[in-house]
Amino acid sequence: MHAKPLFGVILTLLLGATSFAAPQEKTQDVIKRELSSGTTVRTEMSLNVYRQEPYQAEYTEQVPYQAEETYYVDVPYQTTETYYENVPYTERVAYTDYEEYWDNEYVCHNVTKYRQECHNERVCAPGGRVCQPITECGTNAHGQRICKTRNECRDEGPRDCRDVPQCRQVPYTDRECGYDRVRKTRTVTKYRDEIRYRQEQRTRTVTKYRQEARTRTVTKYREETRCCVTKYRDVFDHQFTQPVAVIFPAEAVLLAGEVERIQVTLRGSESAPVVNISVNSDVFGYAIEQTRMDGREKVFVLKLVPKWSEQNAGTATVQGLKLSFNKGQGKVSFKETVASARLVSAYTLEIRDQQSQAVVLEERLQGTEAKIFEIATPGLAREGKYTVLLHVERHGVNVAGGALSFDQTISYEKKELDQDEIQNLKNKDQVQLISIEGQGAERVVVIRDQTPAMEEIQSTYKLVVWKKLSNGKIEWLGEKSFTRDSIARAGDELGIALKAIGLNPAANVKLYMDLVVNRTSAQYLGGQKVQFIVSKTF
Repeated sequence: MHAKPLFGVILTLLLGATSFAAPQEKTQDVIKRELSSGTTVRTEMSLNVYRQEPYQAEYTEQVPYQAEETYYVDVPYQTTETYYENVPYTERVAYTDYEEYWDNEYVCHNVTKYRQECHNERVCAPGGRVCQPITECGTNAHGQRICKTRNECRDEGPRDCRDVPQCRQVPYTDRECGYDRVRKTRTVTKYRDEIRYRQEQRTRTVTKYRQEARTRTVTKYREETRCCVTKYRDVFDHQFTQPVAVIFPAEAVLLAGEVERIQVTLRGSESAPVVNISVNSDVFGYAIEQTRMDGREKVFVLKLVPKWSEQNAGTATVQGLKLSFNKGQGKVSFKETVASARLVSAYTLEIRDQQSQAVVLEERLQGTEAKIFEIATPGLAREGKYTVLLHVERHGVNVAGGALSFDQTISYEKKELDQDEIQNLKNKDQVQLISIEGQGAERVVVIRDQTPAMEEIQSTYKLVVWKKLSNGKIEWLGEKSFTRDSIARAGDELGIALKAIGLNPAANVKLYMDLVVNRTSAQYLGGQKVQFIVSKTF
């Protein structure tokens, strides 16, 4: 009865041993080509070959059998239950209401009346009027004498005066008294019928259900082990090897320290192996000119092709050209993404005043590295308007056509920050409480702010430290304020020791930290407020 399972265990162990004995395949390899390697490099790839081997294996089978099982059914029955019902009844209820009535009252009030007031006004008429002709002479533009006559009148004699009476209605206040009808309000008691409810007990007959057990015979299935069926497994047979040679052009000569890497991959089968190569070189560009078989060896013959062209070394490879100012000092910066010892890039920077078009700065430099270039611009004013032109020329043995060149131009004008720049200043993900390092009071909290530093933006920070008490309340431990200059001087990551805050908590105390960030600017934020809190628990 126990021989069959033991045989299965032994067979499994043998199978594991056979699989473990298979040697390591070499389906990928990277070959280095250096000055000492010459023009031909070789490697040998390998694939394991397996065969199908039959073996006897146990199997399971579903076998039916009869069994009794208990199940439950719901059986109805009649019973009496008590319930309560709300029964309405009417009750007479007194309530207070208000009514209006009229009454006679002796009242006084002020009234406006009018009386006539008169006085005399003296009116005078002018005396008699006397007119006489007056002749005036002069000379016109031609030297001729011209005379004109006009009448001049004046009042003469005594004036006629008399008194004229003037009257007007003048208002005044008087008081009148008498009996008037006055509206008044008084409370009265009234009654109304209201419907109330009381609970009365009732009984009724209802149908309920109870569960009763029953038994029945059912067919069930169990798994039983049987022996045996023929199955097949992969068993290591032998290892197939594939020699590979890569032949470089004679003119592709490397210098001391230069390295090229050839990625070789093997796939497929022994009867139809597939070998692929890929050359990674910062010096030359290659293409496969010929593939052939020399006996068992797979040979790849390469030819030179231009490595650098407008597509991989043109305008898009110089990024982020900008003119910026920090603490009054201007600089032009850009990022070069192409690097090769055999590729020389020459940069000519020209800055013009937009109003006068005069050249205010011209610089020339060259390099072979991929890095960020920063060029100081002394004499430029933050308030100016400038055009920045960067002319790039690339020369090298593997440049298409021998050389390529391109220009990039930007304009600079002092203005408020745009919304994208303001949103970047508001991005709390740019500010991190990175870690806490060290022991005891010497522990240091490391803080980083990845937003670009701007002279026109003043950033201040306050680090607040808390701990949680056993009753769940929060206790303030201390705080420390600092500025963006403190972070910049520390190299963009500032460490604040707990002892600088006056703290020395036990090592097992969990510390809750809030970093309050506040950014202000008198001009460049357009009145917007930038403030947020970064929190972390250590």
